[in-house]
Amino acid sequence: MSKPSRAILLVAALQFVYLVDFMMVLPLGPDLAREHGFALDRLGWLAAAYTLASALSGLVTFRLLDRFDRKPALLLTFGLLALATLASTLCHGLPALMVARALTGAFGGPAVAIGMAIVIDLTPPEQRGKAMAKVMLGFSLAAIAGVPLGLELARAGGWQAPFYMVAALAALVLVAMACLLPALEGHLNARAKVSARILLARPTVRLAILLQAGSAFSAFLVIPHFSAYFLLNMGFPRAQLGMLYFAGGVVALLSVQLLGRLADRTGPLLAAGLATSAFCAGLAPFFGLGAALPILFFVLFMAGNAGRNVTMAATVSQVPSPHERAGFMSLQSLVQDVAIGAAALVTSWQLGEAADGRLTGMAPVAALAAVIAVSVAFGLARLAGARRAVALE
Repeated sequence: MSKPSRAILLVAALQFVYLVDFMMVLPLGPDLAREHGFALDRLGWLAAAYTLASALSGLVTFRLLDRFDRKPALLLTFGLLALATLASTLCHGLPALMVARALTGAFGGPAVAIGMAIVIDLTPPEQRGKAMAKVMLGFSLAAIAGVPLGLELARAGGWQAPFYMVAALAALVLVAMACLLPALEGHLNARAKVSARILLARPTVRLAILLQAGSAFSAFLVIPHFSAYFLLNMGFPRAQLGMLYFAGGVVALLSVQLLGRLADRTGPLLAAGLATSAFCAGLAPFFGLGAALPILFFVLFMAGNAGRNVTMAATVSQVPSPHERAGFMSLQSLVQDVAIGAAALVTSWQLGEAADGRLTGMAPVAALAAVIAVSVAFGLARLAGARRAVALE
């Protein structure tokens, strides 16, 4: 296996572990709230601690990571992620759990950034799109396999079991990286990097970053609360929660493939319109609709959100020039983390818990998510038009 192929496989494994670590906490929310004695409307604080720490870490390490050989930097940050995940099993109470999750995010953000930089370093420019698509499969695989497995482990072995699983997976990937990744020092003598100030001076970059933030914000207004709302407000069986996320992940994987190809053939407008329609339809349970078919609406939401992500990626990837892509990706990741953290804080302020344990206040949150999602779809059409205009000049 060639060096680029090994790197892609290892970074895809890293992405899988990172995403399972982040995504599993959200559907585990009711279990964590019960075990640690906090109200469900505080669940967003865990997501906020994770993503805001990741954003802050990215801001601090933005210029530092390129000063070192990528391999030891990756092994250090990913190893610390594994330890922080393991530390979550020792926590008691919400504050301690928030600290552990913040540490995980602080180490996970740089680890993913270094991994993506490795793929870019080892892959020729004309093959990077295909390579990134392979790495991004980690998201769908995390939803299909990682999250359902974590839910079942928690049901059978307690809330700590999924964290033990992620820590063990991270340790295996860490050993594989140590053995298979080559030393990567070529970037140390590379040309000066593009700064965030230079990128943000361009209107198309600012619009692309704003759309990325809006997409992440609208999704994470509701994603952390699906499992709690389904279990407590709709009476969905806890034993079937893993299957719910499995079905959503499978359909999301198919949606990515279909809408990604549609966006390539017809442009982003039709694909974004279909994805946004499915996303908004999937919010129906939060308005008291579709109680008889909760799985259908969850699958619609997952498909729509995955379709929005791939349409966004296809459109936004055309904004930076080849020599700007790494810097643009770092800036994009930073803004996305801030948006996710902001969404978690907004929902924590808005949501409440009724005397019978039901979650209250989800309807206005879902309405806000729908409005922003529609605005992002129109913004993508505008961005695509701006890129065509620049290409014709």
